[in-house]
Amino acid sequence: MAIGHTGLNGCVIVIVFAVMRSGVSESNVAISGTAQQSSNMDNARWLAEEAVDGCVQTTITSGCCSHTRAIGPNTAWWRVDLGTLVTINAITIYYRGNSQYRLAGYQLYVSNITSSPREGVLCYEDTSTTLAAVQLTITHQCPYVGRYVTVYNYRNTPKRYDWYYDYAVLELCEVQVWGCQVGTHGNGNCDRACSGNCYGGNCNATTGACFYCFTGSYGDFCNKTCPLSCKNNKCKKDSGNCYDCIAQKYGVKCEQDCSINCKDRLCGKDSGHCYGKVESACRFQLIMVTKSMLQ
Repeated sequence: MAIGHTGLNGCVIVIVFAVMRSGVSESNVAISGTAQQSSNMDNARWLAEEAVDGCVQTTITSGCCSHTRAIGPNTAWWRVDLGTLVTINAITIYYRGNSQYRLAGYQLYVSNITSSPREGVLCYEDTSTTLAAVQLTITHQCPYVGRYVTVYNYRNTPKRYDWYYDYAVLELCEVQVWGCQVGTHGNGNCDRACSGNCYGGNCNATTGACFYCFTGSYGDFCNKTCPLSCKNNKCKKDSGNCYDCIAQKYGVKCEQDCSINCKDRLCGKDSGHCYGKVESACRFQLIMVTKSMLQ
């Protein structure tokens, strides 16, 4: 059984209620995946699968690198199908040596659909302003659940920087995706089940921290109870602060009482300012008492 959670760009990242399996090593899950790319520089070599063959040499003559067409395209993409939904922890990229000017500006996406190379969650975008700042071997933290990992690049006219290569090209020598099967976690060994407190039964592959909590709970492991004064028992996962308060309460955790001078004791959640006051009614009662005393 699966539930959907809406991510960036309106894409749905699916979280699955899965049967837990122990003893699964947190390893490079991309190495058993199927790779594709937008074009081939050569139909006999430098194919997409070269980037998931376990070889991390970064010279183009090593036979370890993929290579899209170098002249002409203004967009290029490379994608690996992990074969199933995976709780991803990090993604490591090995790019062709001395080719910063070609890799610059690339983007990294995680998704569970393939209708467009830019679908899903944008996990990373290179915004380097100098050639030297572009890292050719780098690991990106990417704590999402997905089946597909896509490396995407593009070139606008004019180019963002003069030192960019004129065309969009990708020369990936290895892409490693580190994570666990959904429902499991463990730093180096996915042999522990995610907490039953985690909504959807899923958690961070390394730390075991829940991605989402059931209504009424919060915290990294969803083991803390939302304040009783939170409206509909809903609070923010990280802080436990209420989204809204029940009637007559205010404050970040709705722990304070609205003033007795507020009409119906109702006030703003953050400020405590009254929505309406009862001063006129009090003034009328005071006048009537004063008159009766003078008679």
